[in-house]
Amino acid sequence: MKMQSVNQNPFVMLRKNDGFTIIEMLFSLMILMTTSIFILQLFSIIHTQLESKDKLHPKEWEIFTMQMQQEVRGAKSQDVIDNKLYLLSGDQLSFIEQYEDKLRRRVNGKGHEVILQNISKFQVEKDGNVIVLNITDNAGNTVIRRFHPFFKSESKDDE
Repeated sequence: MKMQSVNQNPFVMLRKNDGFTIIEMLFSLMILMTTSIFILQLFSIIHTQLESKDKLHPKEWEIFTMQMQQEVRGAKSQDVIDNKLYLLSGDQLSFIEQYEDKLRRRVNGKGHEVILQNISKFQVEKDGNVIVLNITDNAGNTVIRRFHPFFKSESKDDE
């Protein structure tokens, strides 16, 4: 009896034990999807870093306004001298001023707490009892914010 030979065509693959299974394919697809998500997140972070280099970040602005509202409302006295905002709270005199491209807060003439950055111009005015901040960022965008204190400042005319 003659044995039939198996077709030795290189394009035909008969059952082999070392084949690529569906589980392996799903596992490699999962790895590909996971790495692509991380790469997309990385590009998103880089894009926002480059985009907001000269602008005020919205969350930073929101935190700044909440801090200023709290400080102005809690201060017994508010005064503006030489484009600096002086706030007297208890026995502490804090002031807000522009330092290079930052807005900083100092307490009793000491410290350097950066409260806002990427600032090109800072103007503070007192309109009656209302404190008006006019801030321009490095991109040229201007924002104006008014703060109303709880306590009225003691003026020298009352004495």
